[in-house]
Amino acid sequence: MDPSRPQEPPAGRSRNRQAAPPAAPPAPPAAPAAPAASARVGKHALNSEPGRVGVPPLPAPPPRVARRRSAVGRKPTLSVPVIVAAAIEVLDEAGFAGLSMRRVADRLGTGAASLYAHVSGREELLELVFDALVGQVKLEEPDPARWREQVHRLLRDLRDILASHTDAALAGLGRVPTAPQTLAAAECLVGVLLAGGLSKRVVALGFDQLVLHVSASSYEAGLYRKADPAELDRYFAGVHTFYATLPADRYPALTAIADDMTGPDSNERFAFGLDLILDGLEATSAAEKAAGPVAYPDGINRQDRGVPGRAAQRRRGRDPARRAAAPEP
Repeated sequence: MDPSRPQEPPAGRSRNRQAAPPAAPPAPPAAPAAPAASARVGKHALNSEPGRVGVPPLPAPPPRVARRRSAVGRKPTLSVPVIVAAAIEVLDEAGFAGLSMRRVADRLGTGAASLYAHVSGREELLELVFDALVGQVKLEEPDPARWREQVHRLLRDLRDILASHTDAALAGLGRVPTAPQTLAAAECLVGVLLAGGLSKRVVALGFDQLVLHVSASSYEAGLYRKADPAELDRYFAGVHTFYATLPADRYPALTAIADDMTGPDSNERFAFGLDLILDGLEATSAAEKAAGPVAYPDGINRQDRGVPGRAAQRRRGRDPARRAAAPEP
């Protein structure tokens, strides 16, 4: 190619178009801006100021205050008292029928299997719940001069405690006292009854009747525990009106006692029941002391007690042990 000859533009381009000037070289990258004094990052941010020459470092910061870890969400350490407290909460919400090992475990944020390392099952849990509630009753030394007053105070307190928890009275029905706090309360009540001069037999049998009176009263009072007080007042006012307006010609006996039947409140009724039982225990004890020791009916002995039907079998000569020993005719 001849360098002195002008070059022809390529096809499709105008001859008059000027050639593009060469591109300018890229500009050097800008220097990073110095961070602001408040934007200190990294482990040296607290004792130096980057970008400032000749500035002495800051003094060492004071030690940090350790923060306590929040207990929210942390599972409590399992123990019998912790399990019993959770069981009482479940009882309040779900009642006697709804209390289960699984529900207690759910409340504690664990599995039901982990509870069995501390409690053998639902029956033992119910006994422990009842024992914990009975343990809230304040006990006192028997005083012969105040024994009836002491019985009223002990059993009234027990009624109030049981009534404050849904169906709690049911947890104690059918249970002979064997747990520590229940035994302590039984020992106290029996001691008060003995201090009142009642015979041992009357105390032994009367103890059951007193506890059953408390259980029934507690359960009934607990039924209204979650009711609205105003609604409860309206209900009992309606009951009073209902009995007061019954036709006397059809219900002469009920109308005759209507005021006395609907007037007394639960505290009066409870105290009346206790006095009725205590009066009967005193009268029975006095009669037994005057008549001498009580002999149990023929054929009943200590081995028969608590064995359903055994005493009746002995009286009828149907005792299996006697039949086995009797000679064949």
